[in-house]
Amino acid sequence: MTVELAHPSTEPLASRSPTTPAHPRWWFLWTTPGRILTIGIVLSALVIASAFATSTTVNDRQNQLTAVLDHTEPLAFAAGQLYTTLSVADAAAATAFIAGSEPQDVRQRYQQAITDAAAAVTRASSGLTEEPLIQLLSRINANLAVYTGLVETARTNNRAGNPVGSSYLSEASSLMQDTILPDAQRLYQETSARVDKETTASTRIPAPVILVVLATLLFGAFANRWLARRTRRRINIGFIAGGMAVLIMLIWVFTALIISTLDSRSAKNTAAESLKTITTLAITAQQARADETLSLIRRGDEAVRKQSYYQRIDDMQRQLSEYLSREDAIDKADLANAEQLLRRWRAADDRISAYIAVGNYQAATQVALGKGEDDSTPAFDRLDATLNKGIEKSREQLRSDILNARRVLSGATVGAAVLSVVAAIAVALGLWPRLSEYR
Repeated sequence: MTVELAHPSTEPLASRSPTTPAHPRWWFLWTTPGRILTIGIVLSALVIASAFATSTTVNDRQNQLTAVLDHTEPLAFAAGQLYTTLSVADAAAATAFIAGSEPQDVRQRYQQAITDAAAAVTRASSGLTEEPLIQLLSRINANLAVYTGLVETARTNNRAGNPVGSSYLSEASSLMQDTILPDAQRLYQETSARVDKETTASTRIPAPVILVVLATLLFGAFANRWLARRTRRRINIGFIAGGMAVLIMLIWVFTALIISTLDSRSAKNTAAESLKTITTLAITAQQARADETLSLIRRGDEAVRKQSYYQRIDDMQRQLSEYLSREDAIDKADLANAEQLLRRWRAADDRISAYIAVGNYQAATQVALGKGEDDSTPAFDRLDATLNKGIEKSREQLRSDILNARRVLSGATVGAAVLSVVAAIAVALGLWPRLSEYR
């Protein structure tokens, strides 16, 4: 029996049925356990994002306040000290000149002012980074050397009895009033403005953080409601614990930020403004003193000097009145006495002007340098001491406010990180029993 085999080419092909996956791609995400898992991942990511945002905001604010404390404020204070000591030196140089014999205390005051000014230049130079301000400080330093040379020349000629000494002193004072002090004022204003700018930056509302945290809380509430409908369980302990952790983080961090913001605003609006006002008053007082004494040296232009003196005194009275009318004025009790000292000083200067008007320069000098209660020097010295005390208290308040603003943020970064981890773990523990119900 013969078996015939069909040619392979004529053999019918087996039918091939197309293979289709049992489930479409990403099918798991549309199932209930997939949605539960997705909710857990999204919620955990939002919790971590909230912790990151709050920690970053707190760290940035702490760094800003640290920069103000360690760099910007000391630089501004050095610039203010330079501005003040230069005015002290000019007033002391003129006072020593008209005294003739140069009282030791007045001479020491001039020398100390020059030493303090040099030290302030050194402190300011170590903190400046902008080229225009560096050049400005260099110009002040160079002109200060010229000024001290002119003062020493005037002093030498005055001791030798040469009338030309008064010309040298007038030239020195003109250099100080017209060139050095305006440059020092600009340096002080620039550095003070930087303190204001950086302090203001630490009071901004962290809007991105608020949005991230609110999104976390809203999504958590939505997830809890959705899970309750699907699982028929109204309360999820894990979600509640996680929400409480996020809420505690929110309350902790934002309470710290609010307190820090209030302290920063107090530093800017109260202490910094007080420091600038009282520093300006102290500088104006020194310039008025220089005008008063130079009127006894540069005979012939007394009217110009007196007009400048009275204008400065009027400005001081106005600034003092405006400052003392503020409810948040610092060292109000001591500065209230400054108004009385200003009136006594002006009354003494009126006596000086009366003596000058009749050509009695010896009597005018006695009133300017005398130690009596009705003389000019005691009123000026007490006013100067009062203003310097006000400067010290204002600066102490400024640094205290900034330090408190930074201190209240301590621990908030670590606390936010710990609470975020607790919230993420709580969410995972809350979802696990629901996921385990699906096999």
